[in-house]
Amino acid sequence: MIKRFVRTKKKGLDIQRISQEAYVSPLTDRERKLLAKVQISINKFSFESREKPLFFIHIPKTAGTSFRKAAEDYFGFQNVCYDYSASSEETSLLVKKHIYPNEDYLGLQAGLSEFGICFLSGHVPVNKYVYLLGLRQSITFCREPIQRVISEYNHFVRHNDYEGDLPSFYRKPQFINRQSKMLQGIPLEALGFIGLTEDYEVGLSQLNSFYGMAIESRALNKGRRETDKTYQLPVEQLQEMELLNSQDITLYQRVVVLYHQRLKLSVQGLPYVHGAIQEVTSKGVRGWAWYAQGEKAVQVEILAEGLKLATLEANELRPGLLHLSPPRQGYVGFRYNFTKPLGAGVTVSVRVAETEQILGQQEVVVA
Repeated sequence: MIKRFVRTKKKGLDIQRISQEAYVSPLTDRERKLLAKVQISINKFSFESREKPLFFIHIPKTAGTSFRKAAEDYFGFQNVCYDYSASSEETSLLVKKHIYPNEDYLGLQAGLSEFGICFLSGHVPVNKYVYLLGLRQSITFCREPIQRVISEYNHFVRHNDYEGDLPSFYRKPQFINRQSKMLQGIPLEALGFIGLTEDYEVGLSQLNSFYGMAIESRALNKGRRETDKTYQLPVEQLQEMELLNSQDITLYQRVVVLYHQRLKLSVQGLPYVHGAIQEVTSKGVRGWAWYAQGEKAVQVEILAEGLKLATLEANELRPGLLHLSPPRQGYVGFRYNFTKPLGAGVTVSVRVAETEQILGQQEVVVA
């Protein structure tokens, strides 16, 4: 069945850190209005034709509750499915029947199709359902790591009667680098969509435009009324949290770059390409690339120190990506052998021929 997608408490801690404004999209009012009107139609792609539901990796305290409840309103409760652990009341009967404890993923897939499920969400790692539903269907939101941890701490104090102080909370292994753990094993560049909590409204507009939806903005499960202000805490605790969550901080910085790159292309009405360099040696470069929409192979350009060396098609099989269910059945790879070996330190870049979107750049390292 194919569904149509058009349709007394502890006082909260407060953190002096990088301003949230640093992460909000640097768009003019005109660009924001344009983004709201942009309806990408590359290759006449329509998400309505997709038989697989969206898979939302719900990272705690990233505006995920607001998003999944808004998605529930949009698709209808009968067309959404949840996995929030075997014991959670939120977890759907369909998931409890097939996944806990049987791990019958094919049975779940059949159930999703039979009941016309359009949206699957949960506090689960991306690896749990990405093979079943595919990279293009996999979406998430990320948040500045320190803010996210403190927000989760306040949530546990309010709703789980947590009585410990903040350090006792953020030192627990399960709360360290939580975003990295949930997205582990997947190239960030490959995920269908990654939004930013700090730029939620614009990200939601972009997500709706890409997937042909009209999910409305909702504000739920917020710990404070003034959510645009950052938390503050002592410098010593901030430094310790940054050290503990260094992986999440690195991940978030990469997400910010990818988010803004895609946003700028969307505003211009240009197609976005998921892609990355896998390896650069003195002898050659290889990687993968595919359009966010459609099945056409991507034409990529190989450059060395800004000089174009070649244009080629990303149509090689990448067996190492097959467990992630990539587009084009995995025929998304590119490889180029230099006519002459490049010296150490030479910068090799790969960009999309159609839009000049940069997919990556690396320096040659000679062993």
